[in-house]
Formats: sequence, structure tokens, C-alpha cells
Amino acid sequence: MTASITVNLSDALYERRLRVLAAWWCLGSSALEPQLLMQYEPVPPAHLRLAGL
Repeated sequence: MTASITVNLSDALYERRLRVLAAWWCLGSSALEPQLLMQYEPVPPAHLRLAGL
């Protein structure tokens, strides 16, 4: 028998956590913990375009 865990999250929270994990992965899975990144709000795409990113 294989154990599994089921978690119910809102779509917004699920997507935010997915973005945090992607950012953490892009940083090279460094010494930063994903929980540290969860403290920060995502930057709206319009701000990224203004910054030339």
C-alpha cells in the first residue's frame, strides 16, 4: 500500500506556491528555503514590462 496526502487549496494559493517553487528551482535550489520566498507578493506583469524584463 502506498501512502498519500490530499490537500485542498484555492486555485490562487496553489498557483502562488507553484510560482514560488519555480522561482526556488530557478535559483538553483539554493540555501533559500521556499517558505522564505512565500513571504513576498508576486510582481504584476505590467511592472516587469516597465522594468524591461
